[in-house]
Amino acid sequence: MMTLGLVIAAIAAYWVYNDARGRGHEMSTALLWSIGTLAALFIFLPLYLLLGRKPQFKARRNDDIIDVEATPVEETIKCPMCAGKIKEDYKACPYCGFTLKPACTSCGKELNREWRVCPYCQTATDAK
Repeated sequence: MMTLGLVIAAIAAYWVYNDARGRGHEMSTALLWSIGTLAALFIFLPLYLLLGRKPQFKARRNDDIIDVEATPVEETIKCPMCAGKIKEDYKACPYCGFTLKPACTSCGKELNREWRVCPYCQTATDAK
């Protein structure tokens, strides 16, 4: 008879531990509930059912999840002359000095390298 009671207490303690871990309790807290249930089944099991089954909403650290919005992203391109990795908004390559975004000599607006005339002020460009 004594062994049957011990088996039931062990099964209840195992269930309490798994239930507590599934509800977000720390391992030490779940172990305490489990050991208490094993030692005094008729005291700790009702206490756990009344007090311990509340879900724990603690933030768990999960290294597999990456917060994309919190990760800064720099848009980079390769310099056409030296292939150095540079930011997209640079006007000249800091490695070789190549002018990435030429400006109109008259109005100062950005030009494409292929343009022969500035579309804003119709000034001829230095492109050949």
